[in-house]
Amino acid sequence: MGERADARTRNPIKVPMSFAARLPETRSAAGAPAAGLVARSAAMLQALEMARRAAQTDVSIMLLGESGVGKEVLARYVHRVSPRAAGPFVAINCAAIPESLLEATLFGFDKGAFTGAAQSAPGKFEQAQGGTLLLDEVTEMAPALQAKLLRVLQEREIERLGGRRRISLDLRIVATSNRDLQQAVGQGVLREDLFYRLSVFPLRVPALRERPDDIVALAEALLQRFAEQYGLAEVPRIDAGARDALMRHAWPGNVRELENVMQRAAILCQGARITAADLLLQPGATPLPGARAAAFAVPSAPVAQAGASAGLAAAAADDAGRALGAELADNERRLIADALRDSAGSRKLAAQRLGISPRTLRHKLQRLREAGIELPSIDDTGA
Repeated sequence: MGERADARTRNPIKVPMSFAARLPETRSAAGAPAAGLVARSAAMLQALEMARRAAQTDVSIMLLGESGVGKEVLARYVHRVSPRAAGPFVAINCAAIPESLLEATLFGFDKGAFTGAAQSAPGKFEQAQGGTLLLDEVTEMAPALQAKLLRVLQEREIERLGGRRRISLDLRIVATSNRDLQQAVGQGVLREDLFYRLSVFPLRVPALRERPDDIVALAEALLQRFAEQYGLAEVPRIDAGARDALMRHAWPGNVRELENVMQRAAILCQGARITAADLLLQPGATPLPGARAAAFAVPSAPVAQAGASAGLAAAAADDAGRALGAELADNERRLIADALRDSAGSRKLAAQRLGISPRTLRHKLQRLREAGIELPSIDDTGA
């Protein structure tokens, strides 16, 4: 283990990222490198801090959020600040691969496993050994394959298609979804037992409209990228009218939409100034809900600042982190109560539904009782 850690220190690898890798590096409230992420809003600082904490363990992480908010970027951040940073980061979009091919893509196959399998090939699980595997839009996976994924999460081993050898896994799994997981379970889209497994550490990535303090900062960083890409003599400046338009837009496409807008603006701008006309935003855009007047004049100073600004950001992130911790605790209590109710009070059955051991459930129930939390009646006979 020591040799492995030393090797990571001696030979750090650069993880290929999306556009965020080329943005100026910021830091989370705790001072950890944010791997090129732009964040000055309390909502995003909160997400970064919780992701950083989770990254120090091998717990599976479920990233939730609308399309385009940057779930994959945050997944790469988790990998990059984790002890597995020197290992591979492998991503697979479960919605983009046909059901008939997804299993072979994930698990790999041995020679002769099916017609055309002329030689053996490792799957994504094996390719991610020692690193991180991102299962993007995991809720789009077929139910039969979800059952196999559940077994992987439980046993930490796989078998290739057509093979009999069990392969032990040493990796972290990060999953993403743009769905409401409980609603997906109710609709039969997501297996209930897999829901409990994936919800061990859920982390919501806020929509861009919920983090107005990040909008202009992201726009300026994107402009810097496109100025370099298109060989502009200097990075254009976003004028007051363009800033106002950016802040008033509702951003239904989130950061991905902002990237497209700034790419167009870099192409259309005349001289060294971006105007509202260069943005080509649709007229009559819905104002951001709850946007403060001060938010319409975001300063162009660096995103992460020392001294008082960093202290305020840290305090905001700490408050947000405590709020998220309370939310996670509430979710855990609700899940336990639901599992007990559905299991007619049987601790054993409830533990199976939750994907934890009866002993772990017993300890959690004891803590809930000590906190005065009311739970469904428990049948201790044979539990």
